[in-house]
Amino acid sequence: MLENLAIGLQQVLIPYNLLWILIGVSMGIFVGVLPGLNSTAGLAIMIPFTFFMDPIPAFLMMVSLYMAAEYGGSITSITLGIPGTPPAIPTCWDGFPLTQKGLVRKALGVSIISSSMGGMIGAIILIVAVVPISNFALRFGPAEYFALAVFGLSIVASLAGKSVVKSLISVTIGLLIVVIGVDVFTGYPRFTFGVVEFLEGIPFIPALVGLFAVSKVFHLIEEERTGIRKFTERAGSQFPSLKEFKSLIVSILRGSGIGTLIGAIPGAGATIASLIAYNEEKRASKHPEKFGTGVLEGVSAPESANNAAVGGALIPLITLGIPGSGSTAVMLGGLMLQGLKPGPLLMSEQPVLVYSVLVGLFLAALYQFAIGLLGIRLWVAIIRVRASLLMPFVLGLCIIGAYSLGNSVFNVILLLAFGILGYLLEKFEFPLAPVILAIVLGGIAEANFRRALAISGGSSVIFFTKPISLVLIIIALVSFVIPFIRMRRKRGG
Repeated sequence: MLENLAIGLQQVLIPYNLLWILIGVSMGIFVGVLPGLNSTAGLAIMIPFTFFMDPIPAFLMMVSLYMAAEYGGSITSITLGIPGTPPAIPTCWDGFPLTQKGLVRKALGVSIISSSMGGMIGAIILIVAVVPISNFALRFGPAEYFALAVFGLSIVASLAGKSVVKSLISVTIGLLIVVIGVDVFTGYPRFTFGVVEFLEGIPFIPALVGLFAVSKVFHLIEEERTGIRKFTERAGSQFPSLKEFKSLIVSILRGSGIGTLIGAIPGAGATIASLIAYNEEKRASKHPEKFGTGVLEGVSAPESANNAAVGGALIPLITLGIPGSGSTAVMLGGLMLQGLKPGPLLMSEQPVLVYSVLVGLFLAALYQFAIGLLGIRLWVAIIRVRASLLMPFVLGLCIIGAYSLGNSVFNVILLLAFGILGYLLEKFEFPLAPVILAIVLGGIAEANFRRALAISGGSSVIFFTKPISLVLIIIALVSFVIPFIRMRRKRGG
């Protein structure tokens, strides 16, 4: 192993390969910043450039882009409250309030530190525990996936905000959106109302960008018109203090561990990892009521998780040939175009390639840290631009991003419709986070619930006889109940 690592390091340090890591990181940050695009879209755009490249620089560029895109999504989450990518959704819950408090530099500093450390920790775990984690991921069947989705949905109690009832209504809206389309088990259309475009269901990206980005465009323009939108920027360092950093270390380690583990489960991905990491950080905090008002841990936990999830997602890709996320599915296609066959034999047949990528992922995190620090002044400048000038540009990017998904005007219509829905929900103080949570996890929960019942002949006992699913369901119940107990004690006290 050490010999292969040394050879991999030698390959990575070749100037040509270093250049492609830099290109991948730069492109990834650019893609992550743009609402409507994500790491999957960025990788799909860059695949044609790998046709005439050698396998090592091609793979290094892809993993660098993948990681940096997850960080790039945090930039607009913090400065505008608009998540650039789905995994950056939890980042805006505390990142944007920090900006409103005048702590935008510190929020961006915590983001880049947490993202880069998460990426490095994920790479280290990938190097050391690639085989054991891949074996654990193989144990996930329909019952375990359902339990994982239920665990994710239990987060809604922590996101309740001022009203639990409104939060549950938001979840219901999200679940209703998920069931639109053809039932994959029966082939029967559900809630399509005769609209052909609804047969494939509601695309996630237009729904996400509409709810968070377009609705935020409407709100920011309204706030500027009414004189509400006034941001101040406090003078100070872009780094957390030593005391703050010490408190963030535990948050980063916890988020990185969650991110790597969730990322290694095929189909889970960085979005679920960052949502769970945020919830667990809030649950572990001595002051959970401060989350959502602008706390640094609310930025560090999801950012370390979504970057660590990149290393986790590579585990099933490299060891089993199974893509752990949409982005790794695109990477799988790119590797096959190179004549490679990811799977059990890849590590034995191509050890130099594999260990070059493992080392390159660590180095990409360092590149990301350097570029992120250099770019903080530029990111801060975003909040100084008048909303009437900036928001039309952001809206244009959102429309382009939605249209680029299949060159569909219908996606643009959905984008604007979800933007209006998000605007109205926030106007009447219905939280948006539970809607997205339900959209992300609802389909996973339904499909795997039905698969598990089909396997067990209709018996729900299967969810309680599988050790992993049983543990996840118990944790989900605890996670759901504890916030209500805390609220009751607070009212009683």
